[in-house]
Amino acid sequence: GTYDATGRPTPNLIDLILHLLEHTSPPTALSRRTLLEIIKRLQPAKLADALGNPHEFAMRAARLIKSRLADQLVEGIQYERINAWYEMTRFDDEIESWESKLVPASRSLYDYVPFDSAVERDFVTGLEQRPDVRCYVKLPSWFTVPTPVGEYNPDWAIVMEDRDQHGDPTGKPVLYLVRETKSTHDIDTLRPDERRKLICGTRHFANTLGVDYRIVTNADELPGRGLIPV
Repeated sequence: GTYDATGRPTPNLIDLILHLLEHTSPPTALSRRTLLEIIKRLQPAKLADALGNPHEFAMRAARLIKSRLADQLVEGIQYERINAWYEMTRFDDEIESWESKLVPASRSLYDYVPFDSAVERDFVTGLEQRPDVRCYVKLPSWFTVPTPVGEYNPDWAIVMEDRDQHGDPTGKPVLYLVRETKSTHDIDTLRPDERRKLICGTRHFANTLGVDYRIVTNADELPGRGLIPV
């Protein structure tokens, strides 16, 4: 074993890291051989720091390992289309929310739409001003996409129709969209797990289901000619 400056035995780094990986949410499985290889590759100064404060090193190492593993899982994830559908009956008859967190709506499934942020509130206002938006809904909490970093609940499902320069329907097939509203398009500025879920959203909706899925900051970024008065 190894000993610190006072002659006391130091905890086993591999055991410490394994324990932290197995007892955090979600638990992560990694072999002792892999962890040993990671420790072997430490620079001498880093190894000395690790042995000098093994608990602190183990916590930082576990966080970093889980982060890198999550990135690898997300980069390699693939979804498969299955013959299953959500029943419309799953939508609640009423929405429970504070009145201050509701926006009146005429194009949604409900008379009022809940919002969680100013970006979402302004997005609903923008949707209501667009005649080419036939219907939309804030997706309920049970509508989720499984990802390696937890369930992802996208923001909006939208149905749009193509309009000509006069604002009249062209008769083209309607567009079915899924949108995520954020204050920025730069997902690298978001929290790591939030960014990973958005990557999974693209793989799930756009790549597998062929549904138009994007991140938007306002309703003007939807396809079509936008704010045409009727």
